[in-house]
Amino acid sequence: MKPRHALSLAAGALCALAIGACKKSSSGPAVAHVGDEVITADEFKRRIDEQSPFLRARYGTLERKKELLEALIRNELLAQEAQREGLDKSPAVRDATKRAMIQELIKKQLDEKMSGADISDGELKAFYDAHLDDYVKPERARVYHIFLTAKDAKEKAQAKAKGAALLKDIQAREKKGEVNAFQAAAIKESKDPLSAPMGGDLRFLSKDELTRSHGAELANAAFDLKNPGEVAGPLETAAGVELVKLQVKTVALNRSFDESKETVRGRMARERRSRQYDDFVKRLREQGKVSIDEVELAKVNAEAAAPAPVAMPQSSPAPAAAKIGGN
Repeated sequence: MKPRHALSLAAGALCALAIGACKKSSSGPAVAHVGDEVITADEFKRRIDEQSPFLRARYGTLERKKELLEALIRNELLAQEAQREGLDKSPAVRDATKRAMIQELIKKQLDEKMSGADISDGELKAFYDAHLDDYVKPERARVYHIFLTAKDAKEKAQAKAKGAALLKDIQAREKKGEVNAFQAAAIKESKDPLSAPMGGDLRFLSKDELTRSHGAELANAAFDLKNPGEVAGPLETAAGVELVKLQVKTVALNRSFDESKETVRGRMARERRSRQYDDFVKRLREQGKVSIDEVELAKVNAEAAAPAPVAMPQSSPAPAAAKIGGN
C-alpha cells in the first residue's frame, strides 16, 4: 500500500476526530485492535467495497487484505496521536468535519429521496409539453443583412447596382483580412434602423420567423446558404434590395416524449431537489436562533492581497538550487 494512500486515510480520520466520529463499533468480529479501538470485519469490508471494482479485485488474497488492514491501522494510530495532541479541536479539522457532515446530511435528506423514480409518466409528459421548445426546435440561422430601400423598378435597379458594388468592396476588404467588413458596411449603408447599428445582425431566427419579419425572399436566400461566411444578393424584395450573410446555423431538434423522458425525469428531479434544499434550509433557519451583529461585521476587513510575484524572463533560467526533487 502506498504511503500517500495511508496519509489520505489519516486525513479522513482527523476530520472525524472533531466530533468523535472516529470511534469504531465493537459489534461483530474484530479483524484488529488498535489500543482501545476496534476495526471490525464489517468496517473492513466497507472499506473494500468503497474501492472501485478494479481495485476491489485486488483483495482476493490474505496478503492483499493485510496490506489494506495495515493502512487502516496506520490511519488509526495517526488519528489517535492527533487526538492526543489536541488536533481534534483544530479549526481546520472542525471546518473539514462540518463540510463532511453537510455532505452526508444532504445525501441523507435530499439525494437519496430525490432520484425522480417516483415521478409518474403523466407528470413527465406535462413537464415535456410545458417546455416543448427545449426538445423540439426548428433549424435556426444567424444572419447579417444590408437593406437598401427601393420603391419602383428604377430605384431597385439603382439599389442592385449599389448592392453589387458594396459586395465587391466587402469581398476585397475581407481578402485583406478585415473580417468584419460586412458588418461595417451594414452600419454605414443599411437602411434597417433596428439592425444597422448592430452591423446588420438579425440574431438567431427560424425560417418562419425570418419570413414573418423580413419576407420570404430574404428567408429563402438565407436558408439556401450552406456555409458560414457565404453571402447572397443583391436580391430584390418587396421593400427593396438585400445583401445577406450567413454567420452560423443550428441543427433542428425534434425529440419525442419517449426519447426525452429520462432527460425530463433528471431535470425535474434536479429542480425538485433545488426547491427541497431551499425549503430545508429555510426551515432550519426559522428553527435556529440566528442573529447577525452588523456593527461587528462592518469592523471585519479582509487582508490586502499579496503583490503578484515578478515573472522571471524566459531567457533567464531559474537557479539550479530552486529545483525541487530530481530525476
